[in-house]
Amino acid sequence: MPWRGPREPGEFPTLGYAIAEWAEATLRIPDGPRVGRPWRYTDDQLRHLLHSYRLHAEAPGDAATAAAMRYRGDQWIAPQKAGKDPVLATRCLAHAFGPVEFAGWDAAGEPVGRPHPSPWVAVAALNDEQTDNTWLPIQVMVRNSVLVDLPGVQVNLDEVLLPGGAKMEPLSTTAMGRLGGRFTFVGITESGLMVGTGRRGGVAFGRTLKRNVAGMGGSWAEVTNPWDPTEESLAQQQHEAVERGHVDDVWVTFRKSRRRVPLDDDAAVLDELEYLYGDASTRRGGWVVCERIRGEVQDPSSGEAEVRRFFLQEITAGTRPLVQPSVWAAAGRGPEHHEHDPLVPGDLVALGFDGSRSRDATALWALRLRDRRLHALGLWVPAEHGGRVPRPDVDAAVRAAFEAYDVAMLYADPYRWQDYLDTWAAVWGKRVVEFPTTVETRMDAAIERFRTALATGELTHDGDPRLTRHVADTALAKGKRKPPRDGDDLDGPAPVEHYLRAVKRRDGVLIDASIAAILAVAAGGQAIEQGALVGDRDRVVLEGSLMA
Repeated sequence: MPWRGPREPGEFPTLGYAIAEWAEATLRIPDGPRVGRPWRYTDDQLRHLLHSYRLHAEAPGDAATAAAMRYRGDQWIAPQKAGKDPVLATRCLAHAFGPVEFAGWDAAGEPVGRPHPSPWVAVAALNDEQTDNTWLPIQVMVRNSVLVDLPGVQVNLDEVLLPGGAKMEPLSTTAMGRLGGRFTFVGITESGLMVGTGRRGGVAFGRTLKRNVAGMGGSWAEVTNPWDPTEESLAQQQHEAVERGHVDDVWVTFRKSRRRVPLDDDAAVLDELEYLYGDASTRRGGWVVCERIRGEVQDPSSGEAEVRRFFLQEITAGTRPLVQPSVWAAAGRGPEHHEHDPLVPGDLVALGFDGSRSRDATALWALRLRDRRLHALGLWVPAEHGGRVPRPDVDAAVRAAFEAYDVAMLYADPYRWQDYLDTWAAVWGKRVVEFPTTVETRMDAAIERFRTALATGELTHDGDPRLTRHVADTALAKGKRKPPRDGDDLDGPAPVEHYLRAVKRRDGVLIDASIAAILAVAAGGQAIEQGALVGDRDRVVLEGSLMA
């Protein structure tokens, strides 16, 4: 007898109900404030389950499971602590013990499920620590249920033995030798972190597992947070294949952020969190206290890209600090330091300039070449000047710097200051060099020079608190992918490299002094390479535009 047909619009046949009934009758919550209580799927989780195990309505009763199933795999993208891994654990257990195989239709036209006769289930992740997110709940769920008393069941550190000699096990890229296993189901956790297409890369690892499952007529499931779009992870590639219509046999559940909420808007952030967490929110009977998550999202010490990705369901590039606070503090040579040495007229310097009109600040910083120490020359914040940078004052400060110090070179971002740069170049010639900070290849090199000089102790600063604040608010984000270097083994595990960009750690902060300091260091390095410290000033003037 075929499927009975829909009783309401949109209904479809699925083994999801049978699997949910088995899990809720068998398993218990493995951790958290509700530990030990019977497992219950939220409506959101059940909805994903029903779609993931959807059947073809026209499937004959004797069809193989792989032929009867509408989808060969599924992907669930949800924010941090939304319950992804415990749900994945229940599904792995269902594939080890529960009614996941299609067994035809009953007399009423309802689908029937049965256990797999010889299951081999794997929990996969990029590394062993990540597999624990799903593997540890699996172990607890088996120990705390009637499953542990079944003949042949044994819970070990790195495997769960099943009746009939089958098993469950965790897998990561450190266990590539076991990828030939005859897996019937693979649960992949944090597929958004599985990157790299080399032979030992995360993408290759995940693809191999999926191929192996396909060969066994099995299925797979991915759970992940949103990913960094510059990394081209397994999750990203799978999701884009579905979104672009290249794949129609993978189910995806992804409740995307409705808008980019301002992080300082309490009501908007909380409302968006409640929407994104859905049934997992305590306001809807779940376990996630969204007010607590809002505090994490709005914490000034949290990186904006990370909180938007992990909590607000935004696909955004990850960031990291420009400089670790301890490294920056160690480079300080302020008035209280025994090596404090103020800038004096006549000092040989290189200048860095980053300008704006009203939205951001304008900054002028100097690098003294004899000891490679940064010194503040000027910072103009629009809010302190009626909402706009006083451009004549900035022009006067630049002119004063050239008059007071022996300026070897000035690197200046021309954005919105092109007319002034033309005027300065007319006065000081090729010592004034345009340095557009939007050119990723050049900015990447400048950032690397700055960070390396700090890490090696070659670069110090005068302790100016404004620069310290701007450096702390500067993050590094990935830009375009770098071309492969000669000799790179593209089949190996080498990670993909990207150009680095300096960005604001959060909306509303200023980083212009930091950018000016980076440009000053770059200008100083170029000037030194061209002979500024050995008196070969003519060469500096003649070749000062090489970077332009």
